[in-house]
Amino acid sequence: MKKLTLTLIALIVSATSFAQLIANKTDNKVTVGFDLFSDIQLGTSDNWDPRGFNQGVDWYLTYNFPLGESTKHTVSIGAGMSHHNYFSYSHILNPYAATFEYEECRGVEKFKRFKVNANYVDIPLELRFRIKDQVKIGVGFKLGILVMGKTKYVGPDYTNDNVLTGDNNEIIHEKQCYIKNLERYTYSATLRVGWRWVSAFAAYQLNPVFEVGHDAPVIHPLSVGVAFSPF
Repeated sequence: MKKLTLTLIALIVSATSFAQLIANKTDNKVTVGFDLFSDIQLGTSDNWDPRGFNQGVDWYLTYNFPLGESTKHTVSIGAGMSHHNYFSYSHILNPYAATFEYEECRGVEKFKRFKVNANYVDIPLELRFRIKDQVKIGVGFKLGILVMGKTKYVGPDYTNDNVLTGDNNEIIHEKQCYIKNLERYTYSATLRVGWRWVSAFAAYQLNPVFEVGHDAPVIHPLSVGVAFSPF
């Protein structure tokens, strides 16, 4: 835990220093930033048993156009990447199938975790306002384009009939890439409120993570976390 904390601190310091350097050299017309957040899985269906904490990260680069004659307020558009993890006690047994099947793992001995990992190329658009040059507010919209979706399961093994093979199984690590039924595009409303280069961050995804139907879980993520950027 200590090593992870030190690594995170080093990442934040180096990233914000790099972003500030770019901002200074481009007269604040370019912003580089990243968000650390947890996804609250809203609107889930009965076949999906979500975990409370679902860590994720995104980064972005935007170009800032002055809003009217003001240099403090801007319209900003750019590109970035986001990585979301949706943890659950419901193990999707056949993520390549047109219709999903599940195994409930809450309380199962030796079950560690199951997650769906979704990765997107993002196109953010924001209205950014400065108040007394210190307080910053950003209200916007983000389009996400799916790059890859995958699952990871860590726990006891199953037979072909989706039944645990026994109490003395070794723990397996199973990864499956390019799973089916994820939405190709995502649409999210975003909000940032902060002081100088640190902000509180929230984003709500308007459409579900998975396509409607196919017995897929209905997940509308609310991302809440902290943002680091020099805008």
